[in-house]
Amino acid sequence: MVNQMFQLRPYQNQLVTEARNHLATGIKGVLIQSPPGSGKSVVIAEIVRLATNKGGKVLFLAHRRELLDNIVETLNDNDVDLSKVIVLSAVMAKNRLSTLPPLSLIVTDEGHHGKAKTYKDIYEHFSNVPRLGFTATPWRMNGEGFKDIYGEMVEGPTIQWLIDNKNLAPYRWFSIPLIDRTKVDFKNMTREAETSAKLFESDATIQGDIIGNYKKYADGGQAIVYAPTIEVSKLIVKWFNDSGIYAVHADGKTPTKERDLIMKDFKAKKITILSNVDLISEGFNVPDVGVIILCRPTQSIVLHLQQSMRGMRYRPGKTSIILDHVGNGANLGLPADEFEWSIEGRTKKSSGSSDPPKMLCGTCGQQFLLKSLLKIDDKPHCPFCLQVIETEEKESAVTFDEAVEMVELNAETAKIARLAKKKFSTKRSLEYNYAIAKAKINFAGKGNALFKMFGSLTAYRKKEYTLEDLEDFSLLCSISMERVLHAYDWAYKKSHEASEMPEWAKNTFY
Repeated sequence: MVNQMFQLRPYQNQLVTEARNHLATGIKGVLIQSPPGSGKSVVIAEIVRLATNKGGKVLFLAHRRELLDNIVETLNDNDVDLSKVIVLSAVMAKNRLSTLPPLSLIVTDEGHHGKAKTYKDIYEHFSNVPRLGFTATPWRMNGEGFKDIYGEMVEGPTIQWLIDNKNLAPYRWFSIPLIDRTKVDFKNMTREAETSAKLFESDATIQGDIIGNYKKYADGGQAIVYAPTIEVSKLIVKWFNDSGIYAVHADGKTPTKERDLIMKDFKAKKITILSNVDLISEGFNVPDVGVIILCRPTQSIVLHLQQSMRGMRYRPGKTSIILDHVGNGANLGLPADEFEWSIEGRTKKSSGSSDPPKMLCGTCGQQFLLKSLLKIDDKPHCPFCLQVIETEEKESAVTFDEAVEMVELNAETAKIARLAKKKFSTKRSLEYNYAIAKAKINFAGKGNALFKMFGSLTAYRKKEYTLEDLEDFSLLCSISMERVLHAYDWAYKKSHEASEMPEWAKNTFY
């Protein structure tokens, strides 16, 4: 029986055409970028079908067994002659280089992994064979580009376009505001997982009531939880089960037969909550899942989008719910934000892991360097309000603040959230710093923006302003001069408690 071929959507046809046109000009490598859930496997199947119909032999590469199984099923559904397709993991292909037949095309799924040595060895062995890579996120944490593998990139539609045209489900993003991620080591993905798991038991990297928020925003919805480590994942599963919600854990070390059964039961909706560690991201397709619970902080755009968009497969009337307990959305952006993709390299931004450790005073709300703690009577005090800071080691138990309320992020609130993560700068204008202060207060839910701004700039960093500076700021931001002077007076006296105030300040404040 001949299978009916897929009917590609116009944007999918365009990806196929553009990629083939590039290869026809003699370019050896083309990277196709298209968002998660946009039907990447269908595009792959069509390109492979066209290549094999001309008598060619295609090598398909992927790094996970689930991806290999998925593509075989998709190729078969698209009437591809599987005798002309070699489907292998990159490791298996490298070990069989001497026995592989002549090829006409190499296709790599999740092409951003193609920088790994295993893939490069295959590409070098078949240096004259054209290759296509497919990825939703052409981005690497170390800033490296892909020009050494791909000469051109074909870019698919934006995520917002796919939502507007009913190719992806819309979403609502709920997040815990202003999570302190400064102690997470974002040097690499292994370190960020390990350090965030340790902080989970002490410094509240994972915030909010996971079970309570699930019941509040998505009660009954089938959900995928992304956890940093196996221990944390199993703990979250225990919480759900203790609450009468059937949850199961799975990870890369789960025995194959057991993992396959878990996945089968989850797809059959026998399992409500599936918590995992770095397992369900690329190539995992459960269209009806609409709830994603993020408990793994990351600085990887790739991981961020792969995980958060796993519940956005389109179904009529469906809206995906993302519960972000680790601040990934505020730090990396929401799915519908405009992301600039390129095969060019980029200057790597600091992950923040090398920044000096900071802490937040629970009394005055000011953030400061840990080394700035004042020692008074052998007790640590906040350098701003001089109140005692509790730094005793906590018991080995989960101590994150369950009482912290979630807020819904959209394009505007996400922008404010990102602004709230910025640092005050003595080199920037008061208006710029005031915008940051307002954003911080907005998400903290308490405090005074003027006191927060001048507390950082003047009380802590000793930055002084003239009366003219303060008057200009008052006019530009439509704030009464009385309020501005009151906040500056407090900060100035904190900074110069043992110093003589300038004459104009004395005349103004007293």
